[in-house]
Amino acid sequence: MPQPAAAPILSGADGLAAVYQLKIHLLGISPQICRRVLVRGDTTLAELHHVFQVVMGWGNWHLHSFKLWGKEYGMPYAGGLYFADDARRVHLGDFPWRANDKFTYTYDFGDYWLHQVRVENVLPPTALVNHPVCVSGRRACPPEEVGGPSGYDQRTLDQFSWAYEAHDRLLAGEDIREDDVPTWFWTYRPEHFDKGQVNQKLAKVYQLKGNPDFLYSQGSYDYFFADMKS
Repeated sequence: MPQPAAAPILSGADGLAAVYQLKIHLLGISPQICRRVLVRGDTTLAELHHVFQVVMGWGNWHLHSFKLWGKEYGMPYAGGLYFADDARRVHLGDFPWRANDKFTYTYDFGDYWLHQVRVENVLPPTALVNHPVCVSGRRACPPEEVGGPSGYDQRTLDQFSWAYEAHDRLLAGEDIREDDVPTWFWTYRPEHFDKGQVNQKLAKVYQLKGNPDFLYSQGSYDYFFADMKS
């Protein structure tokens, strides 16, 4: 019985013009935290870092790296890592992707958040008109600085236990405002995902496409997104 033809490999001008449907899956956590996003092939890896930060919900506080086709890519900083290639000049579409090919994205080398990225589909240029778009997602991004997947599991268990006890204490008329707990214990909702807000943020980030100062920025997005509702 004849086998179905393999998906065509795109590279060069065709690869840069194509639209890629990527599934980003944060490893080491269950139930799965993931996002599905459409991006153009002419997106540089420096820009893709910001796309991944926004769609996942990270704050851009830490260093990062990509590993594509056996090679590491990222943005160099004084006293930090060195990369042989400039991530501002390497595009997603420079690589000969087939559907189901994978690469990785690592954020925060201390907590070590490892993301597996799968190319789910290679689409024609007409599939995306403007900026990158998040088409679906599951669950909230972990808070920053919780100690990686194992720390996340313990801290969210601690949060649940505290919230359960705090509810009973509130009913008993106690004041819980002085509890010595992380700030995010009050607000973090592990099952929450707001696709509309993610796409609003992507649209704002896209306005700075090609801005070298923004691409080199290392620090919280809090000020940049201060005018947007959380």
